[in-house]
Amino acid sequence: MLSEDLLYKPVAELSRMLRRRQVSPVELTRACLDRIEALDPDLHAFVTVTADLALDQAEKAEREIAAGRDRGPLHGIPYGAKDLAATRGIRTTWGAKPYEGQVLDYDATVINRLREAGAILLGKLAMVELAGGLGYSKGDASLTGAARNPWNLDRWTCGSSSGSGAAVAAALVPFAIGSETWGSIICPSSFCGISGLRPTFGVVSRHGAMALSWSLDKIGPMARAARDCQVILKTIAGFDPKDPHSSEEPLPPPAAPAAAKRLRVGYLKHDFGKSGDRSVERAFLKALADLEGAGVRAEEAKLPDLPFESVTLVILLAEVASAFEDLERSGKARALVSPGAPLSFIVSRAVRGADLVKAQRIRLLCQRAMAEFFERYDVLLFPGENFTAFRTDYDFSEAEWSDPAGAAGNLCGLPAISVPCGFGDDGLPVSLAAMSGAFEESKAIALARFYQGITSWHEKRPPLARAS
Repeated sequence: MLSEDLLYKPVAELSRMLRRRQVSPVELTRACLDRIEALDPDLHAFVTVTADLALDQAEKAEREIAAGRDRGPLHGIPYGAKDLAATRGIRTTWGAKPYEGQVLDYDATVINRLREAGAILLGKLAMVELAGGLGYSKGDASLTGAARNPWNLDRWTCGSSSGSGAAVAAALVPFAIGSETWGSIICPSSFCGISGLRPTFGVVSRHGAMALSWSLDKIGPMARAARDCQVILKTIAGFDPKDPHSSEEPLPPPAAPAAAKRLRVGYLKHDFGKSGDRSVERAFLKALADLEGAGVRAEEAKLPDLPFESVTLVILLAEVASAFEDLERSGKARALVSPGAPLSFIVSRAVRGADLVKAQRIRLLCQRAMAEFFERYDVLLFPGENFTAFRTDYDFSEAEWSDPAGAAGNLCGLPAISVPCGFGDDGLPVSLAAMSGAFEESKAIALARFYQGITSWHEKRPPLARAS
């Protein structure tokens, strides 16, 4: 049996071990499956476990590696995919009761690319129903109930990539695929103490992934460390003619972590006295001090004075209503867990065509303003979330949950990465987020990797894992 220490190793290290024959793909896959069986009943991270498929793929990877065929750094590495990515012959539930038995006859592009890279699919990961598109206010708004946070089983992992956050944090998988429309990679990465990357809009194909908002949805990796996210992104990125919004812009070459010292860095100063947890503020300020002590200069910055959150909300409401029209017409929206889900269509109809046109025009102003902002700065730092993980039964509609940086980034299609930077007074993870200009992921990743080179927060393990 493989040790827990090995299961917590980052992808880059596991990849080296596989090539040196220190561990085999089959051994690693069996160990992950055993861990899923032991821990997932408490975590609710998985919707479907694909054990037979995983072992078949692991045996194939083992034969290929032994024969000297190397498909790349993810060859032989197990992973889990958020259950909005289509998988041929395997149910894809979108986290929602109306689609509980949905089985599609094709694979999403991201699944295809990972299979071609030799990665091993362990299963489909839990998510908030329909990625939260019809609204929800509690973590249990999911086909499989609330995903439990490995740091404290009474706490949630955040949505909508809830299972992805739990699975990586508890070492059920070395990495996971998540998606973000507004916060769904950054938040679970923050709450679960892992590293998560939201790529530039269009960098990763969304073909075969449930559409929530065509102009906001993005797919990205969630893993142990920023370097892992960089490796995974390189594998899944690239133009795809099947996605009309896919970009032909090539990824820039990776920047070395030491490049962080040459970056022009700004940071946002949130009013934690108004909303948020003061212990999160202290951890964030300590992260800034650690960076400064290591040679990274950062100055206070302010986002352009534009209505990022309200514009994002208008566009999201309109696009979600269009995406799930059939669900409303069929009356199946009433089967969703969130009681307010059917009412969201009424709210969406209040968005007039003129409102959407205005929002899109303001969006262009926002994009130009953020492009100018990132002419002055290479990277913008801010707390990934202003709170630590909520209780699973907490109605967070009562919280003042303002997210201007997340709104600006998602509205304008900008990349960001979240990495652990400490703990709140309740012992739960806190994160540092870094956002950069469009197609400049390498800058944000370089700073995140530099920070992880001078700290060890990303190496901490939740007590659930230690007790297993």
